[in-house]
Amino acid sequence: MKQVLVSVKSIQRDRDGEDTVVELISSGRYYERQGVKYIIYNESEVTGLEGVKTTIKVYPNSVVLLRTGDVNMRHQYVLNEKHESVYQTPYGQLHMAVYTHEFNVSIQDGIGSVHLGYDISVDGEWQFYNQLTITLREDTENGYERNSKGRD
Repeated sequence: MKQVLVSVKSIQRDRDGEDTVVELISSGRYYERQGVKYIIYNESEVTGLEGVKTTIKVYPNSVVLLRTGDVNMRHQYVLNEKHESVYQTPYGQLHMAVYTHEFNVSIQDGIGSVHLGYDISVDGEWQFYNQLTITLREDTENGYERNSKGRD
């Protein structure tokens, strides 16, 4: 498992064309297993999701974003496809859908980026367009984490 710095930039564009930008840099972990790339980091108060763990699973043709903790969700992003999910919060559930327009992944050994552009609908009603860019770089302070068997 490799320690990485995870930079997340989200740009939400509403009906009026107004952009809301949220940026976060967090330490995280990266590993690959059976052809799937995993990025794991903790959210912060910047995103309004403090106490939530985010796991991003990168497959050859899709990205799955999982959040667990105070909120639970699973979004799947596949270019030119719509995927529905349930977003569970302490206040109730939201039925959401994402339609992915932009999909670009370039990660090699824990360095690189994921870029997604997608529409978000809640209960069948369009809410906003979101561009999500996740950039990974080496965490030179922490490097690699060894597992219990002493292998990388």
